[in-house]
Amino acid sequence: MTASRRPRTAPPRRPFSSRSFVGILLGALVLRLPASTDACDEIPRYESMKAKGNPVPPVSPGFTADYECRPGYRLIVPLVRPTATVCQADGTWAPALQEACTRKSCPQLTEPVNGRVEGTFQFGSQANYSCNEGYYLVGKPVVHCEFFGNDVAWHGDLPLCEKILCQPPEQILNGGFTNSHRDIFEYNEEVAYSCKPSGGPDEYSLVGKSTLRCSGPNKWSSDPPECKGHPTPDETPSKTLGAGVIVAIVLAVDAFMALIVS
Repeated sequence: MTASRRPRTAPPRRPFSSRSFVGILLGALVLRLPASTDACDEIPRYESMKAKGNPVPPVSPGFTADYECRPGYRLIVPLVRPTATVCQADGTWAPALQEACTRKSCPQLTEPVNGRVEGTFQFGSQANYSCNEGYYLVGKPVVHCEFFGNDVAWHGDLPLCEKILCQPPEQILNGGFTNSHRDIFEYNEEVAYSCKPSGGPDEYSLVGKSTLRCSGPNKWSSDPPECKGHPTPDETPSKTLGAGVIVAIVLAVDAFMALIVS
């Protein structure tokens, strides 16, 4: 007696749905796409602005960089330029920003009495002082507009212009100068030197510039001259006699040496 076998039948097929097709397609696309990476390797830099929070690159697409003014700068008023930009998927930033800040200004400087000041007053600049003729500068001639705290201010003490005065020039031997009784001379005032009488037949000679001018703070235009004299008649014979004695000694030595050699 043989056992009967049932015929084998194939398992029933599940119907293919559109949802399954979409899932397969999305899976394939995911496999083909590269792994997600940061898109922007650098944060745009500007002279007058900096990104808030000092973000560290690289950053992902969609990251927004908000900018604020650097120290020493202020927003341009009215504000018509954007101050934020977004990292794009292609590694660029949009919108492209322009400088939206400008330099702050230091307080207005007033001109010194008997002087003047020139330059710009914006952050990072300098002002230069000078004095009118007949005056000199006390202090440094340049001040700088620098950043202090949350604002800008001038660095250094502001100079002054003082009147140029001279003390009397130096007295000289056997001579003098005009107005020697005065204690102070003003700018461009002059004194004239002359020699005193010698009391002998030969007068003193003035050697050097006879006129000096007050040209700077306690500064005269040149060194004072000198009064130089000439030898008196009583001095000349003694000097002549001395020279004759020396010549006689030299001749005697020569004659003695010639006698020895012969």
